[in-house]
Amino acid sequence: FATLGLQPSKELMAGMMMQVVSMQSDFNAQGIANTLWAFATLGLQPSKELMAGMMMQVVSMQSDFNAQGIANTLWAFATLGLQ
Repeated sequence: FATLGLQPSKELMAGMMMQVVSMQSDFNAQGIANTLWAFATLGLQPSKELMAGMMMQVVSMQSDFNAQGIANTLWAFATLGLQ
């Protein structure tokens, strides 16, 4: 969507956020980094529930992140305004 200059519908994003929340414990380090990067690239603020779960996953899996995953995750946090 972002590459095409399109904004996904609110319904699509609500459904995607619900899906991410329901399966966030299945994400690996790259999946977390890519998901956070995608939200930031689209300029969309994830739900508080989604972000809380993702942050818990980042903490529990921090040793699994490679340099690119760390950079992408930190960039996403900064772009999303997290401190």
